[in-house]
Amino acid sequence: MFSKHLSVNYLSANHPTLIAGVDAGGSKTVSWVGHCNRSENGPVVPIGAGISDAGNPRVVGFETAANAICRSVRLAVRQASEDRTLQADEPERICIGAAGAGRKPEQDELKALIERQFPRSRVFVTDDALPVLAAATPSLSGIVLISGTGSFAWGRNQAGECSRAGGWGSLIGDPGSGFAIAVAGLDAVARAADGRGEATVLVESFCEHFGVTEPLELIEKIYGPEGTRKAIAALSRRVVNAAEDGDPVSIRIVDHAVSELANHVATLNERLDLPAGATLAMTGGILVNETRCREQLIAAIEPMGLSPLVVQDPVAGALRLAALPSKEIPNIDLSK
Repeated sequence: MFSKHLSVNYLSANHPTLIAGVDAGGSKTVSWVGHCNRSENGPVVPIGAGISDAGNPRVVGFETAANAICRSVRLAVRQASEDRTLQADEPERICIGAAGAGRKPEQDELKALIERQFPRSRVFVTDDALPVLAAATPSLSGIVLISGTGSFAWGRNQAGECSRAGGWGSLIGDPGSGFAIAVAGLDAVARAADGRGEATVLVESFCEHFGVTEPLELIEKIYGPEGTRKAIAALSRRVVNAAEDGDPVSIRIVDHAVSELANHVATLNERLDLPAGATLAMTGGILVNETRCREQLIAAIEPMGLSPLVVQDPVAGALRLAALPSKEIPNIDLSK
């Protein structure tokens, strides 16, 4: 369950310190608690995990997000205390990587709400990209590419300069995301059903997904209560599967999505002037679970000389950041 490679320089070597890392996303919030080892440069040892509801303040609101985050931390502490006696029931330090909290005002608001519930903890709030990079490399330099329901790329070079690409949201554009792939699939289904476009197996596949028999019945499903952003994004799996089975329409959709993601990476790689071998940390359902998309992307970015790495548990990076001295945690404001 827990990542094995969490070695960092510790904030103290005098006694084990209970710390927490949190990955707060648009669908769920995951917390790990762990002990800083007595010996410097030893591993953070995760000892408990907790999962709660969505913790993206832009999706569920700041109060609800803060409650989900705090609940997940308490669950992690509770699990840790089942097998051992803890010296504290509240982590000394909590680092939260939160989607929807990339700007300082958002981080400050979320931090204040969490501090009300954990008044004795030192709370750090950052965006959801920095923990991914921290999970991939202790240097905290490289590029993070996220493609799940939404998409986003962020990078940091060795001089501490940061830049971003994408992450504009579904209305302005989340190219290469699960939602974008699904919407492209829905467009293809509508065109095929009307006779305006090429025939595609997605018509039957999408109807099967929603339990309907006619394409026009999809309208009620998509625009009704079932048609949440997350539910629509789930259609991306059907598009990728159809591409793997040779459906030409689906192949073009997936190829376009991968091209957009590669463009995100190329833009940041050039802007930040990253050295050969710099880390490309990839996470999110499209890149972690969809082998075709991941392998196509790796092939597309090969000329850039980056070292791609899949990060399955961004929360591991949040836990690693929680163990760092305060001065070593970069201040990330995505509005700059």
